[in-house]
Amino acid sequence: MDAAAGDSSASAPAGASAGSHSSGALGRAIGLDDAEVAQLGLLFGELAGSLGLDGAAVFGRLAAGQGIGQALAMPAHVCELIYARAHRWFAVGRIDRAEQLFRALCLLDDETADYQAGLGVCLRAGGHLAQAEGAFLSAARLRPAWAVPYLHLAELAIHQHQRERAASFLAACDSRAGDDVSPAIPEEAARLRAALDMAAHAGGSIWPRR
Repeated sequence: MDAAAGDSSASAPAGASAGSHSSGALGRAIGLDDAEVAQLGLLFGELAGSLGLDGAAVFGRLAAGQGIGQALAMPAHVCELIYARAHRWFAVGRIDRAEQLFRALCLLDDETADYQAGLGVCLRAGGHLAQAEGAFLSAARLRPAWAVPYLHLAELAIHQHQRERAASFLAACDSRAGDDVSPAIPEEAARLRAALDMAAHAGGSIWPRR
């Protein structure tokens, strides 16, 4: 290492040189300055190399703002397999296992609305309402024309006695319920709207139990 100290090309940390041009963005995202990002690149390169990965290339893609899945060049079918497994765990009542897999999917690909929605459903089932709402809002942001996140957001709002928000989310769901939406979506929206109407006619005294 000392012998290479005077040679910048030889002494550049594995991964740090690849991402140095965009390390500022990565540093801002994780709260590090350029020197600390360079050190992180060195450590990452060493660790990735021990796993047989090209640490420089991976870190460079991370520094350029790519997600972990993209940076690792994860094949699309891997996420598809994880997604299918998550659904199977959910179907048999293992919400905890499904949540773990959906979290992994969101980490590998943070631009797919289905993964965020799946995580939101698991969080809702586990009673983590604020986190579930965040996941559904992320799904809605990623796929603006999709009705499903708004349906879940409406249910959450009703559960928390937030009548105006529930009505707003239901309206957003209705406006996105096209021909490609499962019939179960408008049916569930109608059920939730009936609950809202009952609450309105009863002066807000009739609500689903928490």
